[in-house]
Amino acid sequence: METVEKQKGKSHLKAIAASLPFILILLFLVLSGHRAFANFVTKYFSRPVKAAMGTVFSVLPFSVMELEYILAAVLTIWHAVRTVILTVRSETRLRTFARRAGAYLMAVVCVFTFFLWCFAIDYRSDSFIDKSGMSVGEISEKDLYDVTRYFLENAAGHAGTVSRDANGHWAEELDGYLPASKTVYENLSREFPFLPGSSRQPKKMYLFSRLSSRMGFTGVYFPFSGESNINIDAPGCLIPSTVAHELAHQKGVYSETEANFVGIAAAISSGQPVYTYSGYLSGAIHLSNALYDTDPDAWRELSALITGPMLTDWIDNSEYWSRFNGPIEDVSSAVYDGYLKAQGQPLGIRSYDACVELLVAYYLKEARA
Repeated sequence: METVEKQKGKSHLKAIAASLPFILILLFLVLSGHRAFANFVTKYFSRPVKAAMGTVFSVLPFSVMELEYILAAVLTIWHAVRTVILTVRSETRLRTFARRAGAYLMAVVCVFTFFLWCFAIDYRSDSFIDKSGMSVGEISEKDLYDVTRYFLENAAGHAGTVSRDANGHWAEELDGYLPASKTVYENLSREFPFLPGSSRQPKKMYLFSRLSSRMGFTGVYFPFSGESNINIDAPGCLIPSTVAHELAHQKGVYSETEANFVGIAAAISSGQPVYTYSGYLSGAIHLSNALYDTDPDAWRELSALITGPMLTDWIDNSEYWSRFNGPIEDVSSAVYDGYLKAQGQPLGIRSYDACVELLVAYYLKEARA
């Protein structure tokens, strides 16, 4: 009798444990739309958890994200093969298959639940604009022209401050400036105190960089390890700006629009030549794309400013990414576009270029000084 009661107790505990992820998903759907609740969870749970993981994994010289992806793939294949073998050998094949498939589905649900409460919730919390109080409205063509010119002139002026090879191509070593990324935000954090000054150094993607290029990504912040990861196969001239962008996600800036702006502003204000130039170049590219769409003649006029080493970097960047136009990038972009829209970013993948309004609002006064 006692054994039966113990078995019933264990069954109840298993039922409660199995239902918990679904309860948490339901709570997320019901409560995440309330800004005060999202702010509370982000401040006291999701950010501390990711920061703790990032701190622990920062001592490792490799990307834990890459390791986790490989382990997930290996375990999935192993589970699938094991399921087939056990199902074939079993006398109750349907029951065995259902039990194995159910176990795998439960693991996926648990991972998804963690993602919701440790990352997706952050998109529902206060944005950078909310915290900073920046006023961003409609920008005129004249404003866009002035700030684009400002960025192009500064990018051209700083292009000679970085190391180059005999042919004028970017020659800065990543290991030479990546450790300095920890202090890139020190100056910007004085203006925006809610952005902590120190950062955890991003990890280089040794295994997935070329694949990331094929998918159109220059970097990724991974919530399951708290790491910022950098595509080291991409053109070197924009990697420092990418580093600053991914660090923005560490600091609670989750919108891609805002992370692009914050990363560029941090790089430019860092006082470190490699980051300063890369920040100006990145901003110049975004602004130029917007100006070309708005006024092609004005862009052709300003394109005369793209000369010397800056022109070399501009061409290198364009030629590199043109190699990856194809179905893989199209599918990846479509999936990521849907993901961003699901996280409350209506512009989807175009959010990366939408930082233009923030750049114009922030740098307009300097552009006209």
